[in-house]
Amino acid sequence: MKQAAEENAEIWWLDEVGARNASNYIKGYAPRGETPTVPVASAHIGTNMISAITNAGKLRYHFYRGKLSAGIYTGFLMRIINTTDKKVFAIVDNSSTHRSNAVTQWKEKQAEYITIFDLPTYAPHLNPVEYLNNNLKRVLLKKGYSVNENEIESKARSVMRSIQSTNKRVESFFDNEHVKYAKFME
Repeated sequence: MKQAAEENAEIWWLDEVGARNASNYIKGYAPRGETPTVPVASAHIGTNMISAITNAGKLRYHFYRGKLSAGIYTGFLMRIINTTDKKVFAIVDNSSTHRSNAVTQWKEKQAEYITIFDLPTYAPHLNPVEYLNNNLKRVLLKKGYSVNENEIESKARSVMRSIQSTNKRVESFFDNEHVKYAKFME
């Protein structure tokens, strides 16, 4: 991206994801003649995460419970700003939290350090972080059913640490045909 080069900016792609215990893709098993059963919680439980990646293999993430708030969002963006000596170009989806008055005011105050760009509405396939989210959910499936929020978050945190430890793995999320355009932006 020409503008990123002109402003000596680092491009970060952001998204939020939820990890839940109740998934319709969990398989059950039972011996012949018995009905397979899968334990399910009486309530849907889970954890949420906001994450950001660069095409150079950097990854940052933050787990939170409940709905994404302007405070969680801007706090996460501030954390990214503090990890680089360059200006941050953040590319985000069109979430209502991203467009709130509190975020708009925060962006104005931080304009020297960050510029936020919105992806088109209903275009998640254009965001490389969606491929990270997909990978997280696939690996969580292999780790088995979780019985409480702490267990889900612990498993998800373990997966994210593993992904974060290898720049090449993070870079691989830019290999999908829909996001190859972003691979060479910096």
